[in-house]
Amino acid sequence: MAKKGRVARILTTLHRVAGTPVSEALKRRQRSAIQRGDAGTHSGTVSQWRKRKDRQRRREQFEGAAKETGLPHGYHSGMRILLVGEGNLSFALALTTLFDGDGSNLLVTSFDRQRIARAAYPYCEDVEESLTAAGAAVVFDVDVEEPDVLRGVAKRWWAAGDDDGGDNPTGQGAGPGGHFKGFDRIVFNFPDAGVGVAPPLSVRANQDMLGAFFDSAKGLLKRNGEVHVATQGFDGRASAWNVTGVAARHGLVYRASLDFEPGAFPGYEHYRTLPHESLW
Repeated sequence: MAKKGRVARILTTLHRVAGTPVSEALKRRQRSAIQRGDAGTHSGTVSQWRKRKDRQRRREQFEGAAKETGLPHGYHSGMRILLVGEGNLSFALALTTLFDGDGSNLLVTSFDRQRIARAAYPYCEDVEESLTAAGAAVVFDVDVEEPDVLRGVAKRWWAAGDDDGGDNPTGQGAGPGGHFKGFDRIVFNFPDAGVGVAPPLSVRANQDMLGAFFDSAKGLLKRNGEVHVATQGFDGRASAWNVTGVAARHGLVYRASLDFEPGAFPGYEHYRTLPHESLW
């Protein structure tokens, strides 16, 4: 089987160079790999046993990182972290708390406008002030589906460190300055396009949103950086969205899945997009 897989890859390359059609059977195998989220990780000839061992190894690596830092998911204050789609900003505040009050490497973005967020989420204004006092930057009205918006926010934050004394004209925390080197982690917790839960509309809308996010995120990651997406698996939506498959189609490689434990992040509360009500 391994030899057959190598032959298939060689033939695919030859077809691309020559501009001749690829066989329908090979196209089907490639489409299946993308749907499974396997594209870019291995050839179609890898055994199920090997796949399970690879997943286990990747998971152990992630868990090992958490043990090294003593913090959930291996986060630490030295990482430059971009948070996307923050609602009440409580996850950003939780990270700052875990980092002993140091938020200088955090860039926090929210889809909502500042006025709407403050009206919708309890204590949002107080949390925002706490974050900025800790050195974090909080930017509202950031729509990940708008091309280049997230990239523009990230680049401006990074470049603000070049100002005299590291000051930012907006009064927010500033990035490191200098040449843009990318983020260690880009985090999107519980993405929700806000169109309800009825398929297929909600599935398509959320897949489109995630696709736009992945397109932006991959250009903002440093080498060996990671994109973290937490999903609501308890109602079946995560599997319907096929997050790993969407990520693969947009050029990212799946590494591992970890449990998201809200209690590990002090003060974190998850709110639905519509209506604004706490789930935890």
